[in-house]
Amino acid sequence: MDESLRTCPLGVDVEICRMDFEARSRFRLNELGLRVHEPIRVIQKAVFGGCVVVHSGERIAVDGGTARHIFVVPRT
Repeated sequence: MDESLRTCPLGVDVEICRMDFEARSRFRLNELGLRVHEPIRVIQKAVFGGCVVVHSGERIAVDGGTARHIFVVPRT
């Protein structure tokens, strides 16, 4: 079962399975490397739902509203 990036536990390798955004927002996230089927790991969480993820060695900060629309599954 998928969960949002906002509720994803710290330090767990996950894979993006779905992003519920309009094309413009999805395009920008794709430019940052956040795409469906990409592996990421949440390494830090903020009080209002934001988080910092690691993708290909790069750290990317994601605000709470965006994190709520990125869905992930555990990586097998």
